[in-house]
Amino acid sequence: MKKKLIDISEIKPSGIRYEVLPEGFIDRVIKFKVILREVETSSIEETISNFQRDLNPERELAIWESIACCYKLSCENNPRWTLPEKKRAFAELLSGTMC
Repeated sequence: MKKKLIDISEIKPSGIRYEVLPEGFIDRVIKFKVILREVETSSIEETISNFQRDLNPERELAIWESIACCYKLSCENNPRWTLPEKKRAFAELLSGTMC
């Protein structure tokens, strides 16, 4: 496979794959968004739209729920963390999910 560098402004989102997400899905999204509110600031609408575009939204949601759970535990274990420290912890958790 040939690799090609492109400008990030040329990247376009894929189309909506799932007009309707499974029952309870949006409630689960809201729960993880509340936990991550200080460090992940995309809107709920943008987040839901991104899930609608995913090939496997349920799998992606499970990943975000796991990130939120680990982040919450890390913050509880480190109550004096500043916002930059919380952002660094979140970035490390997020990078751990990338292949």
